[in-house]
Amino acid sequence: MKKLAIIALICLTGCIFIEDVEREGFSQEDLTAPLPYNFLLQKKPIADSLLPVSYSYNISWQISDLYEGYRGAFRIEIENTGKHALFIYGFAINIDGEEQKSEWDGGKEILSGKRDTFIFSFVCPAAGEYNYRIGVYFMAKGRRWYDYGLEYIKGERQLEVKNFESASYKLYKNYYVYFDKINKLVDPYDADIHKKTLEITSKYGGNYNTAKMCAIFDWVYENVEYVNDTNDEWNEPSCALYHGGDCEEFAMLMAAMVTAAGGTARVYLTDNHAFAAVYIGKDLSLLKNIDAYYNANLSYAFFEDEFGYWLVADPLATFYIGGLPVGSVVMAKDGKHYEWSILTNKLYAIDVLKE
Repeated sequence: MKKLAIIALICLTGCIFIEDVEREGFSQEDLTAPLPYNFLLQKKPIADSLLPVSYSYNISWQISDLYEGYRGAFRIEIENTGKHALFIYGFAINIDGEEQKSEWDGGKEILSGKRDTFIFSFVCPAAGEYNYRIGVYFMAKGRRWYDYGLEYIKGERQLEVKNFESASYKLYKNYYVYFDKINKLVDPYDADIHKKTLEITSKYGGNYNTAKMCAIFDWVYENVEYVNDTNDEWNEPSCALYHGGDCEEFAMLMAAMVTAAGGTARVYLTDNHAFAAVYIGKDLSLLKNIDAYYNANLSYAFFEDEFGYWLVADPLATFYIGGLPVGSVVMAKDGKHYEWSILTNKLYAIDVLKE
């Protein structure tokens, strides 16, 4: 009957656009925002050793896209290659002689042979190229803790702060072709999806919360392999758990795992990319709680509609939930909330239903 109605409408008007044919998606009652979660850092040890303690570590990092006035971010991994425990309690950056520091009251202990990751944020300067150095606040433990304070990594590197750009697109909600395809493939009750989601999130309590949402994103970022699909075949997101996938599988996997954890998600499709977005409620108060999870003051990309706010979740683009997706541009200076758009002609927003 629906097909006949569409054909009749085409005959009567002669100008219907197929993308305007949409399915019924979420109602307000279908949406679940994460609850806040109380994050605590390890307490900083008392430095009571008068003599330096030997240490050795490897450090590597990745940098987010950088725009003037926004919070740039580093994802820093430290591997303790020495025989003594390390305690990391902050970072600093020196950009062409201008220093920004972030020293914490707590931190993370890294035992010998272990590694851990950190997010460090800073305010970006004006557009251009700069030399920079990264510094680490740390302690080392022999019989007692010795505080080395801030020490900079040897050597300068370069970073680029990008110029603002403009872009616009036409938004289509729940276009029936993509809606049917995605909701057929995404099954949050799939046994493998449910098992892996529980494994990732169980340590963060029973109710769906920001820690579970962020932990799912981090796990996908760190563990799922990107596999370029030249045939553009879409597979069930559970396949990506074991075999990897391209952007569609990443987006559907994020949506499936968030839904399995008790949340609400969408999949967005551009002309040449796909990514997920996660519902965070009618206001932006949860962003501070996500900052607490990463222990960093970050800038965030989100969509706003009649239901509230949808936080971008694109692990193929960035290392924290809420970072800019692939193909995005920033249009003006703001600070905490990206004023952004996407380089695409059409953007499809597809609700991922729980049933």
